[in-house]
Amino acid sequence: MLDQRFSEVWVVGEIDEGIVKALKEVMRNERLKGIKRLKFVFYLSDPEDLNYLNLLRPVLLENVLMSIVVEERSVKNLLDDVKLVKDEVNVITGEMVPAEFVKAIESSRDRLKVVRIHG
Repeated sequence: MLDQRFSEVWVVGEIDEGIVKALKEVMRNERLKGIKRLKFVFYLSDPEDLNYLNLLRPVLLENVLMSIVVEERSVKNLLDDVKLVKDEVNVITGEMVPAEFVKAIESSRDRLKVVRIHG
């Protein structure tokens, strides 16, 4: 199953209730498009800290129709990952987003679809 194509959703910044709401919205929209596989990639300052999963729990429990993969990556990998994007990626940003990434989003608008920007 993991070798099949997943629609990707990147979450950059600290997780809060607004991001949870945006994740639910993206999940609903992708399901309406007929997408059955989602990959949530969380870019965290500390990828070893899994406390964000407590906030993610309602998103996962609300889903019964889709396959969802969750991956943690260091925010340090973000700029390199932006360069590798081939398909459209939904991006949800929270607080404390590195300025370099904001610039990368602007230069990659054709591939990175910003769903929510905090503030």
